[in-house]
Amino acid sequence: MRPDRRSKRLLGVTRSKAKMIEYHVPEEYQDIDLSTNPDRLFTISIGLLGDLAAAINREEPDSGSLSELRTNLLFSARFFDSYLQSKLNETLDPYLVLLGSASYYLCDLPGSASVLAKRINGDCPDLDGDGLEDLLLRLLQADLGTYFDGVEGPFGGFIDGISRWILQFFEDGNGEENLLDLATKLRDAVYEFGTPRQLLFGDVIAAILRKKLENSAWKALPLYSGLPRDKWLHALQKDSFIKELWPAQHLLGKADVLKGKFAIVQMPTSAGKTKATELILRSAFLADRVALAIIIAPFRALCHEIKNSLVEAFHNEPTKVDELSDALQTDFEIAELLGHQQVLVVTPEKLLYVLRHAPELAAHVGLLVFDEGHQFDSGTRGITYELLLTSLRSIIPEGAQKVLISAVISNAEAVGEWLNDEPNVVEGTTLIPTFRSVGFASWLDQLGRIEYCFNCSELTDRGV
Repeated sequence: MRPDRRSKRLLGVTRSKAKMIEYHVPEEYQDIDLSTNPDRLFTISIGLLGDLAAAINREEPDSGSLSELRTNLLFSARFFDSYLQSKLNETLDPYLVLLGSASYYLCDLPGSASVLAKRINGDCPDLDGDGLEDLLLRLLQADLGTYFDGVEGPFGGFIDGISRWILQFFEDGNGEENLLDLATKLRDAVYEFGTPRQLLFGDVIAAILRKKLENSAWKALPLYSGLPRDKWLHALQKDSFIKELWPAQHLLGKADVLKGKFAIVQMPTSAGKTKATELILRSAFLADRVALAIIIAPFRALCHEIKNSLVEAFHNEPTKVDELSDALQTDFEIAELLGHQQVLVVTPEKLLYVLRHAPELAAHVGLLVFDEGHQFDSGTRGITYELLLTSLRSIIPEGAQKVLISAVISNAEAVGEWLNDEPNVVEGTTLIPTFRSVGFASWLDQLGRIEYCFNCSELTDRGV
């Protein structure tokens, strides 16, 4: 099952209506032809969601087939979201929130899933799911502190058990087998005597549970870092630490960056870069590969932002986080930076100054993270950045890990060869944690227009 050209065109009409409402276009100017009812897309959209959920629950071995199902499900996610925003039938809003959020989550768009799910405040309205809708909403909202007890109905025991064990799993990492067993039994029950809607909810709940376990920090970080779980225990039990890895962070793990491998990371804005940097730092410190880590960012404001986020992340831990001023003067003491786990956040100019006046510091560097790495290709400051990179290659220990992060670097493999002598490129430019609309504005008409591109080669959504 896949959407055809007519379905995509109808989706474009729905999205156009939603955009006009978003931009507060007066109704008399909303010249949208709704004679072809967007409701016709519900069948295929729900079917695509059910197809992927069922494939995940069957533990489909063909990754190519799952990838195609995810791509097709993006159509459903956008339709549910657009139909919700277009206000074509507001009585369906809670149901659309659940379907849209679940579709986004299973498509690896956790940001969009979370935003949509949080449109429902408090308990989920009764959707004839016998409590399944409440459990699904809590999973999508990542509400891992709510414990259901005494839920009535044919699925109450499964709902109680899943809520209890998911809370247990995200507290101490135990209970994975119990959760998988309950997910299977719940699915069997809804297939045996559930209504069509309950069957859909049960399939989706089981698929999301499997994906949450796969994404969980308890399971992923020991695997990606090669470190035992007890090494990560203190971080994993912190309330502020991530509970699930986003797609971009999975890519870092699969590229062995958390095991100390050099890398050029192409990661778009808002893909989870700050948390990814924290994971790189933690894995290096926990493995005792590093005592001094330096993060190089091109702007003072960015240095300050990085430092503040890391201070919060490493609160009440032995790791110290400091930011040096960008003034070219000796306002630091080398002895204060050594002998413990230290993260130093600096601009390229400041680090170049520090190394010229205290070259002995270079021998202690175990990890270098270059944020906004494409800046070494930008004018005078870029030259300073490039000179710094060249100097560092010759003075820091040969085994020191170097990670360059950029959203827009165009020659990643060449930079990797030059910086690390190996083109280990973590390609994450196609990952987006939230769905974005790209539009082109023009005033060729009297009132002007914005043309939105959705798979530009196939479909253009027209707005005002």
